[in-house]
Amino acid sequence: LTNDFLFCIFVKTYTNKRFEYCKAMILQNNLVTSEAGFSEKIFEKGLSIYEVIRIFKGNPIFLKDNLLRLDNSLKKSNIDIHVEDLNLPDKLQHFIRLENMTEGNLKYVLHFTSGKPDEYIFQIPHAYPTSEDYKQGVPTLTYSAMRENPGVKYINTDLRTRTNRLIKQKQVYEVLLVDKEGYITEGSRSNVFFIGDNVIFTAPLEYVLPGTSRKRVFDICHKHRFPIIEKRIPVSELARYDAAFLSGTSPLILPINRIDELRFDPGLPLLQELMKYYFRLLEEC
Repeated sequence: LTNDFLFCIFVKTYTNKRFEYCKAMILQNNLVTSEAGFSEKIFEKGLSIYEVIRIFKGNPIFLKDNLLRLDNSLKKSNIDIHVEDLNLPDKLQHFIRLENMTEGNLKYVLHFTSGKPDEYIFQIPHAYPTSEDYKQGVPTLTYSAMRENPGVKYINTDLRTRTNRLIKQKQVYEVLLVDKEGYITEGSRSNVFFIGDNVIFTAPLEYVLPGTSRKRVFDICHKHRFPIIEKRIPVSELARYDAAFLSGTSPLILPINRIDELRFDPGLPLLQELMKYYFRLLEEC
């Protein structure tokens, strides 16, 4: 695959249209309701475990990975619900048909307050990179913050509000979280990787949310024998690395061109090869 073809496979629809949002209805406990009057502020009370599922060509992509992570979140939260009993694939397809949806992100939430949890499916804003973002990379910045219980994907309104504000104020694509010891753990909505001496590095699993895209990066590396090491990366040593990239539901694999004031190479050959193999997976969806 040529680079131009690679970038056009998935991103041509979104060139110069980074921010997309189209929500018309909510599926609440499998009943259709209007978005009018609905606010995600209801999830600030109680516990809300969620997944974000990307829709491509009218179908959820990599849904198996989302289901595995949802199951993991439920187990780690000591919640006695089996993910198979949720019938999530059927519910997602039902919503997609109702909305006549072809592209976008869906959010699935199990909201626990008291008694039986409430279940929600709805569209959410997404920040898909443009073709130029994939070619030139995106800017990021570091921010001292930690995600409590990183292995569970739960709604953390306070952290999301703070990082969203920084993204808007500083005009960056993502905020990279730094723990109390000065190590970069993950992005506010993504995982982050670094490349140095043709070796890929990322924080160990116990320090980060187990991203579904992160898992695919590891799968590709193992299949194609790209060296990858789980290692905590301190901010003070970032200059040692040649390239960096994000992985996630919306960015897929997205090069970073800047962390704070430090520059990185978005065109590094190893990174380009990794992107090529990742985008090929989308052709199989």
